[in-house]
Amino acid sequence: MITHEIKPGSRQRGVVLMTGLIFLVMMTLLGVTAMQTTMLEEKMAGNLRDENLAFQAAEAALREGELFLEQITLPLFDGTGGLYCYNPTNPNDPCNLPPDSYPVTTWSGWPASGRSINATIAGVASQPRYIIEQLVSIPLGTGGSVQQSATSLTSNMYRVTARSVGGTESAIVILQSTYRR
Repeated sequence: MITHEIKPGSRQRGVVLMTGLIFLVMMTLLGVTAMQTTMLEEKMAGNLRDENLAFQAAEAALREGELFLEQITLPLFDGTGGLYCYNPTNPNDPCNLPPDSYPVTTWSGWPASGRSINATIAGVASQPRYIIEQLVSIPLGTGGSVQQSATSLTSNMYRVTARSVGGTESAIVILQSTYRR
């Protein structure tokens, strides 16, 4: 058996130490980069969840607005309670409201003038709201797809606009549908 002894007078160069330090720095950089990527992916997943939650809540509000329009008799669309009436082609229409009451001019006005839904949706920063606008009555027979399967001489058109936020106030979804009655 051959053994090598280190002589007290020989000089060591520390190559193993330098190699180990270089590997340690490379592994540290690799770990930091992996953590940054993981944190970014986590934020993206959270934002996607917030957007999906806001979309589902806005969809629920939109469907509730359409369900509201299926009542036998509808209340007066007078600018209160999220119910608006507007005729842009005829300013003398009694349906028109004063400019300061139609429609919600800023999204911050939704809590005061929008209609809230009957259900409570968990996980959202604030509950979804909707407004309904009664649009111009359209006489049938003048063309367009409004006349399809109509049973009366005029069709009342309504626009339902729903707004919701997700788990944070920064994830906002606005949906709109047109409803004929």
